[in-house]
Amino acid sequence: MKRILALVGVLACLVSTVEAQDADEQYARDLLPVGTLAPDLIDPTGKPFLLEKFRGRCVVLDFWATWCKDCRKDLPEMMKLHQKYDIEGVEFIGVSFDTEPSILQHFIDSLSIRWGQISELKKMKASQMAKDYHINWIPTMYLLDTDGRVLLATVEIEKLKAKLLELQKANKLVKPELAGQNHAPQFPGGTKKLMEYLSTNIKYPEVSSKYGIEGRVFVQFYVETDGSVSDVKVSKTEFADRLSDSKFGKYTREEKESMLEQGTRLLKVEALRVVRNMPNWEPAKRRNEPVRVKYTLPVNFKFR
Repeated sequence: MKRILALVGVLACLVSTVEAQDADEQYARDLLPVGTLAPDLIDPTGKPFLLEKFRGRCVVLDFWATWCKDCRKDLPEMMKLHQKYDIEGVEFIGVSFDTEPSILQHFIDSLSIRWGQISELKKMKASQMAKDYHINWIPTMYLLDTDGRVLLATVEIEKLKAKLLELQKANKLVKPELAGQNHAPQFPGGTKKLMEYLSTNIKYPEVSSKYGIEGRVFVQFYVETDGSVSDVKVSKTEFADRLSDSKFGKYTREEKESMLEQGTRLLKVEALRVVRNMPNWEPAKRRNEPVRVKYTLPVNFKFR
C-alpha cells in the first residue's frame, strides 16, 4: 500500500510539472511569432495608439482584466517587474478587456498600479486588439524589442521575468543612444561609498550586542527628485540571537522574550537613524527627467 501511495504521489508531482511546463503549449500556440512587428493598440474612441513612439525601448504589453483571477494572481509579480525595469527605460502598457471604465479605474487606483493602461472597453471576443494579438487567454504578455518587434509571447510571467533579466545583463533594454536617459538612484560615490557610510556610521546598540542579536534590517524609503530621502520605514527584518546559550539559562522564557524585543527594537531604531541621516542621493532619471522612486536597503548587524 505504501508503495502504491508513493507512486501516486510521484505521478501527481509529474502531472503538476507537466501542466506547469505546458502552459504556453496550451494557451500561447497561436500568439504572434517572434520577429513580428507589433500592431498598434486602440484607444476607447477607436483611434490607434501608436507604438512607434516607444522605439528604442523594450515594451511589455500585459493583456488582462480586473475580473481575471489569474491576472490578479500575477499582478504582484508584474508590479515588481515594473518597479525594477521602468527606471531602466522599459515601457509597460496594460491592455484591459474590462468594459466598465469606473471599475477599471477603481481597481487601478486601489492597488496603485503605476503603468499606463489602454482599453477598447469591449469584451475580449469583441476586441480588435485581441484579434490583432491573437489573444484567447489572459493574462498574456508580449515583450517587444527596441524596434517594436515581438521578442517574447507568453502566458507565463516567469518567462517574462527571465527574458527581461537576460536583456538587462546584455544591456539591451534600450538602444545605446537612450541608455543615459534612465538610471536608478545612486548614493554619492556609488555602492562602495554607501557601504563605507554604513560601516562608519552604524553604532551597534550595546543591549543588542549583549544579547547576541544580529541580522538584517530592510529599510524602505523614497529617493525624491531632489535626491533627498523620505518616508523611511522598516519593511522586514531577519534576526538571530544567542539567548539559548547557557549563560542566559537563569532567565525565564518571558524575560528572554522581553530581551529579544528590546534588542531587535534598538537595531531597527539604529537602522532608521542611519538611513535618515544619509546625504542626498543622485536621483533616479527616466527619459532624462528626475523621478521619485522607492528603494530598499538592507542594513546589516553582525554580532562580534
